[in-house]
Amino acid sequence: MSEQTYDALLQAVTDHVLDEASFDADDETDIVRDWVLVASTVGMDDSGDEVEIFVHRSPSTALYAVTGLLEWGKAMYREVEE
Repeated sequence: MSEQTYDALLQAVTDHVLDEASFDADDETDIVRDWVLVASTVGMDDSGDEVEIFVHRSPSTALYAVTGLLEWGKAMYREVEE
């Protein structure tokens, strides 16, 4: 990923999280420290059996925190689906 693309991703994630956090007038969130983005890609001609998976994280996110964020996200999706 180019530095320009990564910087744009970092800004977009930060803007989105801060915008979502601003629904509460008492919320003082102003820094997005840790985030993880997981995406998969597949080509139009692919069989669908194989995908490429990409994981990107914020510059401040330690690798152990990536695991914690992914586990927490998985648990949250389970609650929504149940």
